[in-house]
Amino acid sequence: MPAAGWSWALRCITDPRPGGRALLLARHGRTAWTGEGRYQGRSDLPLSPEGWADAAGLAAALAGETLAAIYTSPLLRARQTAGCIAARRGDLAVLVDHRLAEIAFGDWEGRTQAEIRAATPEALRRWKRDPGGMRFPGGETLAEARARLHAFLADLPARGGAVLAVTHAGMIRLACLDAEGCGDDGFRGIRIAPCAVRRFFLGGAAAAPPPSHHETVE
Repeated sequence: MPAAGWSWALRCITDPRPGGRALLLARHGRTAWTGEGRYQGRSDLPLSPEGWADAAGLAAALAGETLAAIYTSPLLRARQTAGCIAARRGDLAVLVDHRLAEIAFGDWEGRTQAEIRAATPEALRRWKRDPGGMRFPGGETLAEARARLHAFLADLPARGGAVLAVTHAGMIRLACLDAEGCGDDGFRGIRIAPCAVRRFFLGGAAAAPPPSHHETVE
């Protein structure tokens, strides 16, 4: 469940809620592993040339956005993406927050799903059947990752302008599930493209989500 004291909902851009605060969660750009379908997790890869292009496109898309703060995961691919956004704006420093790091996939990091299926098919079946009950070998659970996200959100000031946090697909999926009041079974079905942005509102009056989509800037 969301952190106590916060009201979660997807934010309708045409109907901002009084007292609410816009929260933009952006995924980093591509790395060499993205196209190969490898679990990245805490592996600290830099952006690929394509990833730098992703970041530049995201920076351009957000150029007109009024932001009060930019936060980033400590992982290099996220820091490089956030730095690209900040450099284009020139008005904000980037704040690193370790709670925005990707889910720790442990022994699965650097491996494709096909490689995991060949080595430990039962573990992969368990992940697909019950993602909320899965602890990645040598890694963490979705509940532990969600607790980090909630702790980050709880520490944001209750008032102020929009906040951008550059993070990872797994963390954004957890936020989407929370915003919709869904369980973890839908985790794997949420698509978060490189440098996609999901926009929420945090606090203020409660709002119902739009019918069937998140706003996405890609």
